[in-house]
Amino acid sequence: MVSYCRYSANPVGRFFIYLTYENNNHSFENEKKIFKSSDNLCTALQIINHIQDCKDDYLRHNRVYIPLDYFKKYSLNVKVLKADKAPIDFIFLKNDLISETERLLSHIEIGLNLIKDWRLRKETFIILNIAKRLCFLLKQDDPLLKKIKLSRIDLIVCFIKGIVLN
Repeated sequence: MVSYCRYSANPVGRFFIYLTYENNNHSFENEKKIFKSSDNLCTALQIINHIQDCKDDYLRHNRVYIPLDYFKKYSLNVKVLKADKAPIDFIFLKNDLISETERLLSHIEIGLNLIKDWRLRKETFIILNIAKRLCFLLKQDDPLLKKIKLSRIDLIVCFIKGIVLN
């Protein structure tokens, strides 16, 4: 899954950073640290999206983005994604993925704080707060039972935290 994100989500984050730096004539310093943080954020967002949409992706598109190794680890078949409610083993699988995602999100503030462009830096912190909140909600709720998404209040709080606290 992380390898998939390396070639799908991460280049988008890198391109956006390059584009912002280029458009604002900023010199690019601390590139490795910034890109590592950006890559971790983009990968986390992609994994979150895969968990949020796992049932819909399977039912509508016959796609499974969660690695089959996870299904094997918890003795599950991908057909579990058809269920109306997640069995306990799928909850363990989901929580395992979320723990890995939270690990990706930990300590990335250091690299994000190195972004020179104020607007881009604040935007990335807003997105980081959104990712953290979605991880929390995904731990609490069942993505096979309902679509897990942020409320308007969640979005406002993530926005304020991203602007004010960082």
